[in-house]
Amino acid sequence: MMRSGREQLVASQNRDGGWGAQQGRASSTEITALAALGRLDTSASRASATHGLRWLADRQHDDGGWPVSAQVDGASWATALAVLALDALGREPTRAVRGARWLLRRAPRTLGMTISLLHRFAPSTLAVRLNPDLKGWAWTSDATSFVEPTCYALLALKRLRRHLPGAVVAERIDEAEHMVYDRMCRDGGWNYGNSTVLEAELWPYADVTALALLALVDRRQREANQRSLGALRKMLQSVDSGLSLAWATLCFEVYGGEDLALWRGRLVERYARTAFLGETKAVALALLALTGGAEAFRL
Repeated sequence: MMRSGREQLVASQNRDGGWGAQQGRASSTEITALAALGRLDTSASRASATHGLRWLADRQHDDGGWPVSAQVDGASWATALAVLALDALGREPTRAVRGARWLLRRAPRTLGMTISLLHRFAPSTLAVRLNPDLKGWAWTSDATSFVEPTCYALLALKRLRRHLPGAVVAERIDEAEHMVYDRMCRDGGWNYGNSTVLEAELWPYADVTALALLALVDRRQREANQRSLGALRKMLQSVDSGLSLAWATLCFEVYGGEDLALWRGRLVERYARTAFLGETKAVALALLALTGGAEAFRL
């Protein structure tokens, strides 16, 4: 898979230096950041990654944020991945810090005082089980907190915290961690949204669970983390998408104690059968998982 995966990333890199979701798609911040991270194991790959990083650098807004793509004006959640890539690759440190400061200034929409009071005094009346007072990060500026963008922001801020106002970043990280734990499913793991809706317990997903565990790796000894690792192993008994296997392999490498050859073998086998349907994100993450790229997610 290594050679064909690299070739697939080369073929799908756009002339402007960025990558899109699939070959021929417009370049986006999320995909370019992850593809650049996945392109470091050979000298030719490093040149390709440098081109991608230049695409990222050229699209940072004056306020420090990054848009989802060149076709979108406003800065977005994808800022966290741009920051993570620049810092992990040791490039453009000033831009990375500016992006991290932009993340610190962002706050999601709250559900309002009425929902907050109901949560405190009559939680059974609410359709969704969550603490509305805990703030993470949102997909868009007018939305409420979600697990995935919050985990990306946590990874970025934890890597850059040495360059940020100590008390401010510590408080923001602490609250966001509480939000992620608050959304955890009962038996461990995380759903894309919430854990319970209309008294029905939702099921966790492997890719989101692995990402959340990476964002919380510095709390690895907590019972919730260990329970979620168990939930992730259980999910992978029946889930074998390239995206899920790649995130899970990266997660297991960071946490340690796993037979990485097993998970990498499954990843290679899945790629041989499907080539991940040409999804650039899955290919990039798989290359990271197969080449020790979990270093980018170590805190």
